[in-house]
Amino acid sequence: MTFASPEDKFGIKLQSRGAGRTLEQNFSMIVGSIYLVGGIIGFFFSGFSHFTEMTNTAVFGLFSVNPFHNIVHIAIGGLWLMGAFALTAVGNEGLNFAIGGFYLVAAVLGFLGYLNLISVEAGNDPDNYLHLVTALAAVVFGSGLLRALTGRQVETA
Repeated sequence: MTFASPEDKFGIKLQSRGAGRTLEQNFSMIVGSIYLVGGIIGFFFSGFSHFTEMTNTAVFGLFSVNPFHNIVHIAIGGLWLMGAFALTAVGNEGLNFAIGGFYLVAAVLGFLGYLNLISVEAGNDPDNYLHLVTALAAVVFGSGLLRALTGRQVETA
């Protein structure tokens, strides 16, 4: 019995084991770890009740959380970590760009007051600024701009 590789099944090229890590992959690994751990720590503050309600619970007195918000951060962090370790450099750049776009939308919706589902206040909430900074950094690391500035070539094979 023969097994198909992920590339044959889904068209996704996985990174080779001997390949060096790129700056973009290191970014994904670091920020993914921060978001994953932050989501887990959030449960110590919010518990598991009031799943999608606005709460007064804030991690370190700064970032408002509820269980749904924690799950979103854990999922995004896990996705970033999987991308850092499994995808090629170009695939990881695409993932960074996509997550950056997601967080840009989250920041705009947060500033406008439409993220009550994840316990984010409208306007000057620290969560909105965290989402905005995350979005801008992820878009920069996902756009290929850093690769172009450093003159690195993309591995296609």
